[in-house]
Amino acid sequence: MKDAKVSVLVGEDVVTVKREGSNRAVMAKILGKVSVEGVEVLCLDRLVHESHEQQFGDWTLAGAVTTLLSRPLLGAGAATA
Repeated sequence: MKDAKVSVLVGEDVVTVKREGSNRAVMAKILGKVSVEGVEVLCLDRLVHESHEQQFGDWTLAGAVTTLLSRPLLGAGAATA
C-alpha cells in the first residue's frame, strides 16, 4: 500500500490534517497536551487517521476512538554525531 503524503498543522487549540490529492481538510480540537521523557503527546477529540495509518511525518498515530499524536520534542535527548 502506498503511503499518502499528509500535512499536520498544529495550532493553539486545533489540529488540521490535509492529505495530498484531496481538497478536504480534517480538523480536530486538542483536548490535552502532555510532554513526558522527551515525547510530546496531543490528545484529539476525534479520529483523524485511518486504521492502516501509523505515521504522519514526524507524528506517530494511535487510538481507536480518538487520535493520539506523539513525536519527540525538538532537542530533547537528541544524539549528536
